[in-house]
Order: sequence, then C-alpha cells, then structure tokens
Amino acid sequence: MPFPEIAVIISTYQRPQHLRRSLESLAMQRCGADLFEVIVTDDGSHDQSEEVVARFAQSVDFSVAFTTHPHNGFQLAKCRNEGVAASRAPYIIFLDGDLICPNDFVAKHLHNRRRQIAMVGDSIWMNQQVSESIGVDEIRQGDFRAWATEEEERRMRWKALRASIYSRLGLPDRPRMKGGNIALWRSDYETINGYDQDFVGWGLEDSDLQRRLYQAGVRFRSSMRWTRTHHMWHARDPSYVAKASGTDNEKLMRANRPTRCANGLNQRHDMKVRYFDGPSAARRAA
Repeated sequence: MPFPEIAVIISTYQRPQHLRRSLESLAMQRCGADLFEVIVTDDGSHDQSEEVVARFAQSVDFSVAFTTHPHNGFQLAKCRNEGVAASRAPYIIFLDGDLICPNDFVAKHLHNRRRQIAMVGDSIWMNQQVSESIGVDEIRQGDFRAWATEEEERRMRWKALRASIYSRLGLPDRPRMKGGNIALWRSDYETINGYDQDFVGWGLEDSDLQRRLYQAGVRFRSSMRWTRTHHMWHARDPSYVAKASGTDNEKLMRANRPTRCANGLNQRHDMKVRYFDGPSAARRAA
C-alpha cells in the first residue's frame, strides 16, 4: 500500500480535552483516508492524553501514532521532530493540540502545496466561554463561523492581506511562521535537520526554523486566504515570556547559526512511539 500524502503532526502537553476536540476535527476531513496520517507528539504528559489518542485510533480509518519522551521543560522543537520521525508522508502539516480544523483543511493543503514553498497559517482565537461550549457534536456540525467574533474576522482578513503582500516580496521572515499551523515538504525539513532542539522553553523555535529554511532556498506563502484553524482558549504555559525577551532562546536567535542544525531531527535518544491497533493498524499491514 502506498504511503499517505500528508502527515498531520499534532503537538500536545497536559491538555487531553483540547486534544480530543482537535482530533475530532481531523476525523471529519473530506478527503480519502489513504491520503493522510495523524501523529500526536507529546511532551511527556502525565494524564489521559495517550488514552485519548488510542480511543481515537479505534474510530478512524487512517493511520494514527503517538510519540512521547520524559518531560524536561517545554520541548516543543523536540516534539515536532519526533512527530516527523514517526511519520511517512512526503508533506507535513504541523498543528498544535489546541486547534480545531475545518473539514476541508487537509484537502486544501493537498491542492495548494508547491515545491520549495512553506505554507504559513494562522488561527481565529476564541475566548474561554466559546471554547468551553464547543464539544464533539458542535465540531461535527461544522458551524465554525458561529465561533468567531466580527473583530476576529476583521483581524484575520487584514492579516491575510498583509501576508499576501509579504509573500510577493520574498522576505526572509514574512509572513511570519507560527509552528501551530505550518505546512512544508519533508525533504526541505530534512535538509535543515528539522527544528533545533537547543530551543527549550517558550518561543522563537519557529523563527529559527524559518530563518534556516530561507537559507536553504525555501520561500513562504500564506494559507490564510483559503483555510484557517480555530484556537481554543487555555492558560499560557508557565515558561511564556513575551517575545522570549531575555531568555536563552533569544540568545540563540542572535547567534550566527548554521542552516543545518546539529541538535535536530537526527537526535532522538529517548523517543517512544506507539502505533495503535484498530482500523489504522490494518491499513499499515496491507
């Protein structure tokens, strides 16, 4: 059986209820189950996250996997590298486990992918009240526009317009890459050895990835004109610092670093991966 065309890699830590809803939105995708796989990559949660993924895998026809490692600070770069390592597809979508995707999200990425182009997306932000009101039934109904305020709609339209202008200019850091919603070719990701795992704690791992991709010849386009995700409210991670100001990650960004990082995709010493039984397992064995 041929490999899937797209790997959807969802990073998560200690938010199983958010993860459940994010996964449910992927179960509603209107494209063939053979076309994509889902890998949930966890930052060492001590909760029900793995069980949430196991139950989800039993209910869908596409391949599902789960990766994790011991928790040692906020290691988002490491999570994403592990997700890629566990995947097979030639094209990658990175998502955060607090995002809900429209039902044509994967299909539109399939249609719009281009060689040596990374697609940069963004999300409608929902407040706590709206986020907590959304359950599996609401996701299945797919009335996403009811969740967005007019203010958020205007913000997204304005960002999409600016991003389209930036794309034409071919700037090295615009439209700005946000790891919660990125799509790119696996070959481009492997060229630079993926995310730099020296970035621990909140912030700037995406900016570093974008800078190194640009140095490798990759250019950036916005996906905001044709798709967007919805971000569920949650409290910020304790390691959050606005713009990562004064952190070790900010110091790393100031350094003259190589296009291909040393501590990247090829460093997976304590990664654990589980491929789930159920319908997806039968697909892998075929």
